Amino acid sequence: MSTTHNQSSGELKLLDPEKRPLDEVEIRRVLRKLDYHILPIVVLLYLLAFLDRGNIVLINSLGMVEDANLTGLRYNIVCSALYALNNLVDKMTFNIMLKVVRPSRWLSGAAVAWGTIVTLMCLCDSFKSLLITRLFVGLTESALSPGILFYLSTWYPRRYLAWRVGLYVSASVIAGAFSGLLAYGIERMDKLGGLHGWQWIFGLEGIVTVLVGLVSLSFIHDSVQSTKFISISEKDYLQRAITRDSSELSVHLDKKFIWQAFKDYRTYLHSLCFLGIMIPLYSLALFLPTLINELGYRAIDAQLFTVPPYALACVCTLVSAYLSDRLNLRGPFIIITALLGIVGFIILLCSNSSTLGYVAMFFATSGVFSADAVFCTWFSTAYGGETKRAVAIAIINGAGNLGGILASFVYISPRNYYIGYIVNIGCLVATILLTAFMMWEFKRENHLKEQECAGKDITVELKAEWKNMGDRSPLFRYADTCSAG
Repeated sequence: MSTTHNQSSGELKLLDPEKRPLDEVEIRRVLRKLDYHILPIVVLLYLLAFLDRGNIVLINSLGMVEDANLTGLRYNIVCSALYALNNLVDKMTFNIMLKVVRPSRWLSGAAVAWGTIVTLMCLCDSFKSLLITRLFVGLTESALSPGILFYLSTWYPRRYLAWRVGLYVSASVIAGAFSGLLAYGIERMDKLGGLHGWQWIFGLEGIVTVLVGLVSLSFIHDSVQSTKFISISEKDYLQRAITRDSSELSVHLDKKFIWQAFKDYRTYLHSLCFLGIMIPLYSLALFLPTLINELGYRAIDAQLFTVPPYALACVCTLVSAYLSDRLNLRGPFIIITALLGIVGFIILLCSNSSTLGYVAMFFATSGVFSADAVFCTWFSTAYGGETKRAVAIAIINGAGNLGGILASFVYISPRNYYIGYIVNIGCLVATILLTAFMMWEFKRENHLKEQECAGKDITVELKAEWKNMGDRSPLFRYADTCSAG
């Protein structure tokens, strides 16, 4: 195959892109190279992000409520603060910045910024100081999650993305399990250096995040075209696979593509669906130790008892993502895992047994986190054209962070925890209904596009004529019950 490479622009030019047919074995070989070089640092950054945003849960059981006088709803307000400013930030601009600023600088810079603030939180000793610092952690961290989803979607063809997003999302589950062990160990550092144990958690986690952020600058690769760990012929092959998946839609920055995302009603359907997943997910992330404590376990032991549910959730998340890719399905896996979560919350709502209640935690965490992984893949590949996709991901991710705010007030007092269980059940039921509708709608749209292509004799040879239409192009296919892209 003949290729040339423009060194000044970093753009790969294909001289004869159709000469060698794409081969499944060859694509998987190139993707394995990506996995070794792209995924580890991305997963580590998200693990640290979730650890830093969830450390407020750990310190709740280590005396922070008393030390910082977080009476009444103050603890809930501090929990929601991170998601409040995170949600108000214009994530659309952040994702577009990934097309302007090198991803290595943007993502590593975000990690250093939020890690520095988390480190300084070890000096907080009041409601006001905790509230302000949590707000700024949310601000600096808001570039990461939508940024990583968009970043991964520029490296992997759509049909191979679920497993990789599953690995990425599993970092949040691992963080939940690791945080319980961390709290159990750091609790022994109470009063060391004049700091409470919960202050040590902030300091140590923040320092690790800053160091990883600095190192990640050298490990985050900016684009397929500029990277050096794959050969020019492999770049050509990978770019063709991505192009084939996206019907060779436009990748340049133009405000009309931004408006396409805002005007597409699917953006808001996905947003509502994601909100329905993230409220239960964040309620578990923020209150799981508290809920286990209310089942009758000691506060410090409750931290250890969070590890097994998170461990099983991690396995289920990876299995769901893997099968989703292998079977080329998205919607059915979202529905099945959401049903699993509903079973868990129903048991928690109806049972008075601490043993049965603890078993229900396994169902709830496994179902919710698995649904999150598959759904993130679905919406991050459902929009054609890089700019529209970047904007849509930002809007949908903003809805997810709104779930963090609402989840902070789902569990207010033990006698009213049943309200939280009902809210979570309702959210997952809404998610199932919306997912079923979108599966039907995407299948209908695909059928109409196939009819249009057949009636007007539109073939892939004419794809250049439709490149600026995004996913409205008759050549673009939505993920539905039979195809993931």
